[in-house]
Amino acid sequence: MLTPRIPIQNLLSWMIVWTATTTSFPMTTQGSQSGWQARTVLVSKQGDNTVVQSFAPRRKLLISADPQVAIEWALAHAANTLLLAGHYLINDRIDIPRPGVTLIIEQEAKIELNATTSHTSIGFGSNRKPGYWQIVPLIYNEGHHDVEIILFGTLTHSLWDKKTSGKQTFPLIFDGRNEEKKCGITGGRIVILGSSQQSFWIVDSKAVDVPLVALDTGLDAALVLEGSEDCRLGMITNLARIKNGETGETVDLNSRNRGIHIERLIGERSFEIIDCNESHASVDTIVSIGVPRKLTGGEAQSGPRFTSRQSHLTRSLEVRNTLILGDATGAKLTPTIPPLLKSLPRFSVNAIVDVDLTKGQSARFQKTVEIKLR
Repeated sequence: MLTPRIPIQNLLSWMIVWTATTTSFPMTTQGSQSGWQARTVLVSKQGDNTVVQSFAPRRKLLISADPQVAIEWALAHAANTLLLAGHYLINDRIDIPRPGVTLIIEQEAKIELNATTSHTSIGFGSNRKPGYWQIVPLIYNEGHHDVEIILFGTLTHSLWDKKTSGKQTFPLIFDGRNEEKKCGITGGRIVILGSSQQSFWIVDSKAVDVPLVALDTGLDAALVLEGSEDCRLGMITNLARIKNGETGETVDLNSRNRGIHIERLIGERSFEIIDCNESHASVDTIVSIGVPRKLTGGEAQSGPRFTSRQSHLTRSLEVRNTLILGDATGAKLTPTIPPLLKSLPRFSVNAIVDVDLTKGQSARFQKTVEIKLR
C-alpha cells in the first residue's frame, strides 16, 4: 500500500495526540526552565509509534505512527531536535521545514526509508545515464539558512535498480538551487561522526561549516560540493571498510565551487583524495594512508549533477602540505561521543584516526568539535 506524503501544515488533521500542557507551543521559557531546555524536544520510539516530548518537564506533545511526520513536526516547533535510539522507518524523506534549527541524531538511532511507500525524489544529472537515477535524500534541506545537522547514528542507504531506471537514497543534501542561479542557502553546519554508505552533498550553498566528517565505510566520496562558495571544511576522512582496502575520493568538488578552504583530508589508498572540477579551493594538508592512485584530480570543466550555477570554466587547487604513509599496514577510526542527554547543552566530540606503520611505528590524527544547543 502506497502512503502519500503528508504536508506539515496538515498535521493537525492527522494522528496527533495533544495534552492540556502543550497549548503554549512553540515553546517559550517558563518557570525554572532555562532557554535551551524550552527550545529542545526529544524524539523517541515507543513500540510502533514515534513520540515527541518536551525536554523538561517531560510531556508528550505528539504521537505518530510515521517517524517522518514526527521528526518534521519537532523541527517545525523546536530549535533543537534530538533523535534518540531506535529504528526509524520513514515513509518519505525528512524535509527541514524552516531555517535556524538543529537536528542531532544519537549513536543508536537509525533512519531508513520504507521501501513500500511512495517517495519524493529529485533528479540526478549524469552524462553516462541521463535521467536514469532519482535521488531520495533521507534528510533534505531545501533553501533554509543556518540549519545544523549532527549525525552520530546511521543513515541507511537504499537502492532500487530496475535496469531501465533507478532510485536510491542519499543521506543528506543541502540544496540551495533557485531561479536566480545564486547560492540559496547561507550558513549552517554539518558534523558527521556516524555511519553512511553514500555521500553527503552541499549544493548551491554559501558559508556552510563542516568541521568534521569521519567515515570508515569506503565511500566513492565522503563529501560532495557543487555550486557552493566560501565553505569551511575541517577534517574530512574516508577510510576503507576492510583492512588495507581502498576508497574513492575524500572530497569531490564536482562542479562550480569557489572559495572552499579545507583543513585536512584523509584518504586510504584513494582513487583521488580530492577531485576539483571547475572549482577553486585550498587545502592545508592531505594525508594518504597507503599509496594513492592519485592525490588530486580534476579539470576546468565539469559535469554537474545538481547545481544550477553558471559555468565559469576555471579551476585552481592549492595544496600546502602532503603526507603519504606508504608503509601503512592498517587504519582505525575511533569516535568519542559522550552520553547525549547527560552532556547537554554543550559538549565536545572527538574523532581519532590511528595508522599502523611498519617497524612498530604509528601515526595519529584527530579532530575535536564542540556542539552547543541553540
